[in-house]
Parts: sequence; structure tokens; C-alpha cells
Amino acid sequence: MDSLRETESANYVPASSRFFLVEEKSPDFSYDMFNNALSEGRPGFLISRDYPAELTKKYGLPDCKIIWLTHLVGENYLNPTSLGIIISIITKFLESCSKATIMLDGIEYLISQNNYERILHFIHQLRDLVIIHDGMMIMPVDARVLDEKQLALLERNLEVLVPPEKYGRRRFTFELEDGLLKVLKSTER
Repeated sequence: MDSLRETESANYVPASSRFFLVEEKSPDFSYDMFNNALSEGRPGFLISRDYPAELTKKYGLPDCKIIWLTHLVGENYLNPTSLGIIISIITKFLESCSKATIMLDGIEYLISQNNYERILHFIHQLRDLVIIHDGMMIMPVDARVLDEKQLALLERNLEVLVPPEKYGRRRFTFELEDGLLKVLKSTER
């Protein structure tokens, strides 16, 4: 597909784009992009389906605002069906910070909790907000969960990035050592 571009590193940020649809099975490349933006001094805001403490540890996230998409009630927890509240929180963040970077990790979960048309409308609102407030948005998506038409509608107005192969080749092996299960990255072998 001509609109897809394989990028060489997570430092890839074209000046003319502000909303990135990163097509990847695992969001590793997107988190590298997010970390890179934060290391450049951009304020960061992460909305994710994954538990914040685990994300911070796994990706070495610096101090940034993190919201967890869950049906549980708690501080910095958001119901995935409360799209208006999510838009409102993002708007306030963008208005309060110059050149903010927002990462939305969990679009597949949002689709499963709402419907595709509602989420497409939500994404278009986010895109407009990011443009108006001179921000940047990173949105990883596993293209396997969408049909061809749904993916094309997302790709139509967003800058599509495809990570280099090295991000898609993380393999793990499992071994028993002294009765304990040990997980090894393929690079350790």
C-alpha cells in the first residue's frame, strides 16, 4: 500500500504531520516515539488499556500524565465508553501545555467497548484538537483487528507509520531453570 511507510527509527517525526497511526502488533515502536518526544521536552499524556505502573516499568516512561482505560473506579481511571470525558480531559491538557504529545494506546479496546463509527468520530475530533493546539498524537493500532474499509477510513486522514522489521521480531523463549520458569529474549540466546 502506497500510503504506508516503513520508518527507520522512533525518532521519525515529519514536520507536516501531527497525528500518527502506527500500524504494529505490539506498541513498542509507538512507546519509543512517545519517550523520544518527552525526552525533547514535550509534555506527555498517555491514555492506555494497560495498567500504568506496568507501562512505566516496561517502557521506562518519565513523569507524565497517565490515564487507564478501565471499568474500575479510581483516580486516573476512565470508563472506555465515556468518550466525551476523554475528549474533555485531552482538550484541557492540550490547552494547558504547549507542543504536547498524546499517546492513545488501546484503540482496539475502545472499538470493542463502543462501536467503530463512534470511535472514528472520536478520532477525528482528537485529530482536530491536536492540530488546533499544535500538539502531536501517537496512536498504535493492530491492523489485524480491523477490516479493510475500517483501516482505510483511519488511514485517510492520518499519517501512517509502519515500524521497521526489528520491532516486529521480538521473540521470547521459555526455559525451566531450577524448577522456575525463565523468560529469555531471543537476543540473550
